[in-house]
Amino acid sequence: MNGMLRAFPVAVKMIFTDPVNLVLSIVPTLIALALYIFSVVTIYRNSDQFVTFFRGYIYTADQATILAKILTAILIIFFFFLMSWTFIIVVGVIAAPFNSLLSSRIETKLVQKIYMDEDQSKALAEVKKGMGHTFMNEIKKLIVIALMAALAFVLNIFPPLYPVGFLLVATLLAVQFVDYSWSRHDMHFLACVKDTLKNIIPYSMAGILFLMMVAVPLVNAFVPALATSYFTVLWLHRQKKIDLTP
Repeated sequence: MNGMLRAFPVAVKMIFTDPVNLVLSIVPTLIALALYIFSVVTIYRNSDQFVTFFRGYIYTADQATILAKILTAILIIFFFFLMSWTFIIVVGVIAAPFNSLLSSRIETKLVQKIYMDEDQSKALAEVKKGMGHTFMNEIKKLIVIALMAALAFVLNIFPPLYPVGFLLVATLLAVQFVDYSWSRHDMHFLACVKDTLKNIIPYSMAGILFLMMVAVPLVNAFVPALATSYFTVLWLHRQKKIDLTP
């Protein structure tokens, strides 16, 4: 539990006191919102296609238009429900290269006490440079996450094992963000497993906190960046690279 609570204000400070880190936190959310807005606008603009479709079965244009509007409204409502279910996932995937740089900048500032160039364009150039490697790492991470999620699902089939399944999901969420530090330090698989088992309590307890935040609309959009910052700070403290004790 050492450092688990003290890491949170430091994580927030690392984002909101650094203009570049703030940009890295906001950009993925804006991109995801733009994609969803574009999809809704596309559905609305293609409502005329629905009219054409219904005209093949309904003789009056007014009835076809009314049915097309109803279908358009249903699709938009359904899309908003879909957005609420998938938004955090979409933001997380888009944010991967941004979070990788965010985690790196936070470690550099906390460990080396070096304040990096605050040029946003340079930061975004670094994101593009490391994007390929980051996405490949994310694909491998998603495979592991899928396996662990499947195990959690199986555990949740049996009521007595609900707590175990829930803790596994919480730990899984934590591992997604600790992985940025693992990857940056080229930690092999067994070392990552050892680190997880060694820090299972702080990782899982913090994971539960972020799981609750994921359930809150709008707040969940900022979970990837905040969780990246938090678990970077916590990992550095647990590795004795920084000291959060007063």
